[in-house]
Amino acid sequence: MDALSWLSKGAEAVRRMGPQEFFEMFYDWVDDENPSWPWPKGAPDTMTAAEVDAVTGVLAVVNAAVVEIDDYDDVDPGWLERISQVAGAALDLMLLRGCFDEEREEREPSNRALEAALRDDAG
Repeated sequence: MDALSWLSKGAEAVRRMGPQEFFEMFYDWVDDENPSWPWPKGAPDTMTAAEVDAVTGVLAVVNAAVVEIDDYDDVDPGWLERISQVAGAALDLMLLRGCFDEEREEREPSNRALEAALRDDAG
């Protein structure tokens, strides 16, 4: 969800982290070309079908942007706006359920601190 939070910030995130990292941190989590964990088969079991679909939509927009980018330092602001909108909607959907603890397995999301931080960042 951190990756979606950054993507939802669009141009602001690119200014803070740099354009290459903006895209790569998302691909660290979701990558449809990774042979070990291709998306959406590699999606965590904790995600609902709707959440997987939403992140798949983000992946489609990010992939389309990357195809058109010749140089990460020259990213069209229109792509950042599109990515921001789709990522923000996916993040909102995931925040409806909340955040899982990354240190232990659980049936229901319990990481209210991360959830609150992501909500504050999105707001």
